Amino acid sequence: MLTYEEILERALLIAAENLALEEAAETAGDQPLTDDDNEPVEVREVQTLADAGFMTRNNGIVIRLTDGREYTLTLNQYR
Repeated sequence: MLTYEEILERALLIAAENLALEEAAETAGDQPLTDDDNEPVEVREVQTLADAGFMTRNNGIVIRLTDGREYTLTLNQYR
């Protein structure tokens, strides 16, 4: 049986894989993210922290963008 953290991690993976950054910026009334060549920045890869080789016991995901930036979302239970 999956833990809450594992289920939430899988949900984050699905959501992040379908991120439309350009659309999100437009919805917020802002300009889309662009790289140094003025090309739109998109999500290149999404992995769990474990699959990406992070040395942690936390559940979460790493989001890699086409401009080389990387972001992590970590799940921490506090209650």
